Amino acid sequence: MIEKENHPLSSKLRVAWFSDIFDEVSGVITDTIELYEKAKQKGFVWLPITAYPKSLYPFYVFRPIAAIDSSSYYEGTQIYLPNFIRIIRYLRENKINMIVSNTPAALGLAAIVSSAYLKIPMVDIYHTDVDYYTKNLNESIIAPYINKFAMAFVKQYQKQADLIFVRTKDYYNLMIEAGHPAEKLRMYPAGVNADVFHPKHKNRDFWKSYGVDPSKKILLFVGRITRVKDIGFIIKGIKALKPDVEVVIVGSGPDIHYYEKMAKGMGNIHFAGILRGNELQTAYASADFFLCPSASETLGKTVLEAMASGLPVLVSDKGGPKDYVEEGKNGFLFQAQNQQDFNKKLALLLQHSQNWPDMGKAARESILPYSLENLFNGFVQNLAELL
Repeated sequence: MIEKENHPLSSKLRVAWFSDIFDEVSGVITDTIELYEKAKQKGFVWLPITAYPKSLYPFYVFRPIAAIDSSSYYEGTQIYLPNFIRIIRYLRENKINMIVSNTPAALGLAAIVSSAYLKIPMVDIYHTDVDYYTKNLNESIIAPYINKFAMAFVKQYQKQADLIFVRTKDYYNLMIEAGHPAEKLRMYPAGVNADVFHPKHKNRDFWKSYGVDPSKKILLFVGRITRVKDIGFIIKGIKALKPDVEVVIVGSGPDIHYYEKMAKGMGNIHFAGILRGNELQTAYASADFFLCPSASETLGKTVLEAMASGLPVLVSDKGGPKDYVEEGKNGFLFQAQNQQDFNKKLALLLQHSQNWPDMGKAARESILPYSLENLFNGFVQNLAELL
């Protein structure tokens, strides 16, 4: 049991954390849970809230008054509209003096309204690459107009925030280009619990029940099974190179059947479903290399979990994960959305598999400074400066 120890700022800050839920398995949810539990351990009033049709830890859930279909951009999802009056009443009852919003959708609007009505600060965490989503995930004739409207909306939404937290250098520069003043921006890199995700959980026999040969090299992907994750790059790369390795895809999502069909007849690609807790920790530690081909990761939580578990990584040169990769030392980068370059880097890493153990050790060492403890302390310090 983790011992509770009050943080010096716990008597000053009372935080409500606003988040839209598009999927119950995501890096954003994991991030919310970890920060909530850390805040609770440190003695803070820290209340994650959302609108959703059912209960979901650790959120206080407001039942939606309506739902908007968003599956044309993120298949199988809806945006749930909350009752703003009930949210404001809840914040007032709990004497909240700080609002954190990590969403520009319905709960983001609720955050803006609540902040203005209660006259308390509101900060934004830039989690979603809205520009990428609206440009690349809808092929309708009106998609360019939707993108233009969405980006204008996001800019106005972020203008209402007292601070904007960004996860990577790229997105920091993007905010500057969008006209936000540097003094309003704060870096908020991903944090990982390196005690939970650790090479000590390695157990190669774990894979036998999934039909995976543990004597072979194992390449791993963990995440939501949707096209925005660019999982097709992995399948096409393996099909082209035909290496004698096993590939395990952990997760589920609306496009799982699409990818299962793409991998049909490829006996070395395995879909393991959703893994959590000890099973997920063991899966990471019992693989050899981690693949994250997505071009839209603002956070890349799974990449940090893999690195903490002692895996070198192959990630795209666009988005958050690339900030943690030193080419050839703890992983490799490939040109985003370029299958040929992905195949080239995949072939390179396969040719030098004897280096993977040393790269894995370097990967773990390189992310240790990004501890959840350091992330949390820096975050609450920035919040407290607004009071």
